Amino acid sequence: MDTQERDLILLHVGFALAAAVVLLAPGQLAQGWRIWILLLAYDAATLVVVLARGYLRWLRLWWFAAVTSVFQVLPDAVLAVGLGTLTFPPDGAPDIGPVTASMARMWTVPLVLIVAAADAAHRRRGAAAGWITSVLVAGVVFVGAEALLPPLGIWEPVGVRTLGGWLAPYVLPPELLLGAAAWWGVQVTRERHPLLAVPTGALVSVLYTGALAVSWLLLERGLLS
Repeated sequence: MDTQERDLILLHVGFALAAAVVLLAPGQLAQGWRIWILLLAYDAATLVVVLARGYLRWLRLWWFAAVTSVFQVLPDAVLAVGLGTLTFPPDGAPDIGPVTASMARMWTVPLVLIVAAADAAHRRRGAAAGWITSVLVAGVVFVGAEALLPPLGIWEPVGVRTLGGWLAPYVLPPELLLGAAAWWGVQVTRERHPLLAVPTGALVSVLYTGALAVSWLLLERGLLS
């Protein structure tokens, strides 16, 4: 493990601990604003570390994840309005249409973890290891998110089959695809102009949106049955 990977892990461990304290602590501040504070602090802490330490590789991973996260409002809105399978309870903070606005930043954290793990595997074990890791880590990260975030009132699955009342199986194949697509996006953009992350991140989100719709048709509506 090099120093860049060590510092990335330490920052995410620290963020997880801070999130537990901030989200679970009693107080009058609305949950939505607590989430905004955490996400902005995460971005700020990332930039401070990568710029102070000269971690260009990490900076490019974060940049692609941050740009893609903005476009991830699209699939969230399609689930909420188009398919009616997701709802965002009022959290005291602004919304973007039917989606709580913090979702435009929230995808950054899991995407950074996924592509950083894939990048490490790629550098040590080759291209195949990078692709496999992107899918496996996406499974772990997104299942964890589906387990932890709905009980906090960040989102709720509605009108679909769930496991344990929180995990909707139809989202899992698209989320695995998202992990691989994000890793592809990083490889395409990191040696090129930073603005290339904008159309590439948009393409990844559109691909994910389509995969969600197809998975819903196949697994929830039984299109092939």
